[in-house]
Amino acid sequence: MFRRSAARCRRLKLWLTVITAVLALAAVASSLLAYTYQRRIMEASRYNTTFDFGQTAAELMRLQLALEESRGEGSIEEVRFRYAILVNRLSIVTINRVDPKSAQGKVLGSLQREVLALAPLIAQLPDPTMLTLTIDQLRPFVGPVLRLAGQAHSQASNEIQSNQNWLIVIFAAICCVTLSLVLFGAGLMVVVLRQNAHLDRIVRTDWLTGIANRFAFSHALRQGEGEDQTMILLDVDHFKTLNDTFGHAAGDKLLIELSQRLRWACGDAAMIARIGGDEFAVLYRGSDAEARSIACCERILEQVRSPFDIEDRQVRSHVTLGLSSGGAGLHQGTCLFKHADIALYEAKAAGRNRFVVFRPEMNQHLGRRQALQNGMREAIARGEFFLLFQPIVDLSTGLTCGFEALLRWQHHELGLISPVEFIPVAEESGQIAMVGLWVIEEACRQAARFPTETFVAVNVSADQLVDPLLVQHTTASLARHGLEPERLEIEITESTLIENDERALAVLHALRAMGCRISLDDFGTGYASLSYLRRFPFDKIKIDQSFLRSRSHREEGIAIIAGTCDLARRLNLTIVAEGVETEEHRQIVASAGSHQGQGYLFDRPLSPEASLARIEAEARRTSARPKPEREQGPAEALMAMI
Repeated sequence: MFRRSAARCRRLKLWLTVITAVLALAAVASSLLAYTYQRRIMEASRYNTTFDFGQTAAELMRLQLALEESRGEGSIEEVRFRYAILVNRLSIVTINRVDPKSAQGKVLGSLQREVLALAPLIAQLPDPTMLTLTIDQLRPFVGPVLRLAGQAHSQASNEIQSNQNWLIVIFAAICCVTLSLVLFGAGLMVVVLRQNAHLDRIVRTDWLTGIANRFAFSHALRQGEGEDQTMILLDVDHFKTLNDTFGHAAGDKLLIELSQRLRWACGDAAMIARIGGDEFAVLYRGSDAEARSIACCERILEQVRSPFDIEDRQVRSHVTLGLSSGGAGLHQGTCLFKHADIALYEAKAAGRNRFVVFRPEMNQHLGRRQALQNGMREAIARGEFFLLFQPIVDLSTGLTCGFEALLRWQHHELGLISPVEFIPVAEESGQIAMVGLWVIEEACRQAARFPTETFVAVNVSADQLVDPLLVQHTTASLARHGLEPERLEIEITESTLIENDERALAVLHALRAMGCRISLDDFGTGYASLSYLRRFPFDKIKIDQSFLRSRSHREEGIAIIAGTCDLARRLNLTIVAEGVETEEHRQIVASAGSHQGQGYLFDRPLSPEASLARIEAEARRTSARPKPEREQGPAEALMAMI
């Protein structure tokens, strides 16, 4: 619809522009034409020809009068003076004003020749005979010259009248063209303004959801810096995982439906905007803005509890919100964005699916996060990272068969940092790949010290799994420390596969082809566990500890564990049960058919030296046990009796 409307608007603007340009050219041409006719009128109004003819006739009559007066007491000098003037006047008229071939030119030419022929007669004055002869020769020209003067005056008047008539027509045309130019120009301006307004709406509107976008939201924040404002920053939980699982089209439909729910939940807000992929923002203004925004957050959480109807499927999704308030002041919008983002981060760290109001002390958390991010670049060089190894026990023998390598960070200023805190920082800052390569190198180095039948499991993040250096680095680390590839297990989670589906599977196939074992961690907690068991030949699956620890759904958890173990046996997979903390837990998973167990019942994460000591102690206990006597066979029993 927008495209068709824009196309029509462009065509209309083009036509209006062309017509306006044509009218402008017509106005310019009409103005030039009017100027031409005005010049003609001005030239005709000067009466140049009429004046010349009139003056010639007057000089002719004055010469005749002087000749008549010379018969009496008149002066011959006056006659000669008038004669000289007439000769000069005739020369001017014939040379500059009249075409010699025209009727006027012929009359004036004859007169000029006759006047020039009188020169000898004028010289013989005051001879009466010469005087009479001169008068008689000039008399026939008086009438024609007077008629020429009258005709010239009439022609000048007609020319002026004709030019004035054309000028009236031209002025009327100029008025019409100018009026049309004004009308079409005004229409063009209206179209341009409407198109600009339409483009402005497009620029300020999110193309997918139809609500405001980040540009419009930032502008609204700047406009409201003179009053109290509260901002809600909203993020869809695990949207990328959901988007990649069900498809991008389904993800877009979820965002559209979420924006509609936000319109209902935030109907009293100053603005609702989509400011990023799955990020939304809500703006409140006024003295009670914070109270109304808190109520809005509660309504939003209530709204998203209902599943989303996406392509005939009921999809459940949650959101996390951060809220920030600020008083009137310059750069208020920048602070609101920053504080709301900090509050959103705190809400995610607290477990998601909730809202958190920004508090000043949260800035300390931000400073700590930035310190971790900056310090992580030097942590490897300083030797601050180290590995602990949590035993994985064979449930049938109770002996340690391997370890899971767990990363820890002893910060030089902040002390011991939990991986729950610094791993998200590493992922957000893009440093997880660098840290992951160090973990593989160190795990291979430590595993080389363990007995040859002991394996080490290493967790690999989503970013590592698409890093082209992972396979090369793993190969080099194994060779450098003389570790057999089958003693290195690569653990991944379902979310890791979902985020990087095809590329991740390709890397896993390459690692497995090297001889490394591949384990699917936290089995049963994601979207597509069974489908990935079909798509990739895993060697091991680890049952998530939540099935053992859930007291409210204990029987269901035990049933899931038993079903998973049965499935794994059919697929010839090794099963590891996580979170085994009590003897009861051990019995449950052992009865279900789990091959291996991991948890505090067996031991906490150990240093490399303690891990090696544990293995050596188990070896000593095993060798110290008395060997059971072998039962005698029938033949041996018979020989004994003899």
